[in-house]
Amino acid sequence: MATAVNIRNKVKNLLVYDREELITLNLFWIGFLLYTLSATIVSTRQINYILFQSIQLLGVLLFLPAIVRLIRFEFSSQYQKNVFFLLSFWSLVIFLRGFSLDKEALKLMILNPWFGAFLYFVPWVMLLPQKLILYKKVFSVIVVSGIFYAIFSFFFLSDLMEPEKNVLSRDIVEYFSKNLAVPVIFILLTYVYHTPKRNLIAAGVLALCIFFALVRARRGLLFLTVGSVFFIFIIYWINTKYKILTFIFSAGFVIFLGSVAVYLFMYSDSEYISFLQQRGTEDTRAGIERYFYSDMEGLDWLVGRGMAGVYYSPTMAEGNYRGTIETDYLNMVLKGGLIQLALLLMMLLPAVYKGLFQSKNNLSKAAALWILLWLVNTHPSTIQVFSLFYVLVWISVGICYSNTIRNLSERGLVAYFKS
Repeated sequence: MATAVNIRNKVKNLLVYDREELITLNLFWIGFLLYTLSATIVSTRQINYILFQSIQLLGVLLFLPAIVRLIRFEFSSQYQKNVFFLLSFWSLVIFLRGFSLDKEALKLMILNPWFGAFLYFVPWVMLLPQKLILYKKVFSVIVVSGIFYAIFSFFFLSDLMEPEKNVLSRDIVEYFSKNLAVPVIFILLTYVYHTPKRNLIAAGVLALCIFFALVRARRGLLFLTVGSVFFIFIIYWINTKYKILTFIFSAGFVIFLGSVAVYLFMYSDSEYISFLQQRGTEDTRAGIERYFYSDMEGLDWLVGRGMAGVYYSPTMAEGNYRGTIETDYLNMVLKGGLIQLALLLMMLLPAVYKGLFQSKNNLSKAAALWILLWLVNTHPSTIQVFSLFYVLVWISVGICYSNTIRNLSERGLVAYFKS
């Protein structure tokens, strides 16, 4: 009897929030959006830096105090608590080893979402109040982000459609897509909680993202976006009553698309297809990875070289040292060593297992698949960055570790999110 009352109280806590909590949550997401949208525009290098970096700072002044006020040191297990504090301690070590009071270094730490300081503290997002209003807000933020992706793509269409090896065009595609577009995949993973209109917007943004990834021949981005369709299919297959028919139809559709792709790849004379053919056989990683392996020494592998860590790579035009490597799990080793990588896996892998195999609803399963999608893509892409994509990973970790959320009824969640 006492256990049943306890469970009812926990479920009630998921639904109840006060006005101050709601305002603070709104300020957090408004600040985060201001920061992300401004940083994305800055990546184009075609705007007023002072204006948009000022907006970024405004975003920081909104989301930092808000998250400090919101976080709750509540854990579902002693294991989760222990690994979280170990990871937080090690992230602080990485940060302090690269900290500098130099003006340019401070600007990089605060204003660069990909290689600055904030990414090391994203795991604290897991401690946001685990209330259903949080996830409702998350869904809205993802849609807003996707709409801005479409708007930004329209204004910078000529750069996105550049058919040559243009570094700026490449960077715009990567920043626009990973900062703003990729999170819509989470909407499609949780499609049962959304209106047809919202799902259609998400599908349209994902299709646009795949299109620009094809145009610019961004292999890592294509692997991420096209590969995500498999994860979306898993969720759909779990929910459908017609599993065999769905599998046969999907297999036929994949074969058809594959045949069209092979035909275009082999016989089309489009300059975009030619660029994709060239990029498809080009090895841009092996040489850089060899330099990385050669430069890293014994202790470096264990503890990394800190937030500002670099390695010798004379392939770069601007100098002989690089501060990042596109193979992201190696980038984690560069900054925080195998210790950081091990702590991340210790936190993330149990979350995936719990979300997939110890849950009763699609929210938990989608969260687990989101973490898995992120883990799989740490090989071809740079994705441990301060972005909505990575923030969603740690919100998903919180969902997967929560016994209460994992055991919520699917019918109740559908009713709540569609209300």
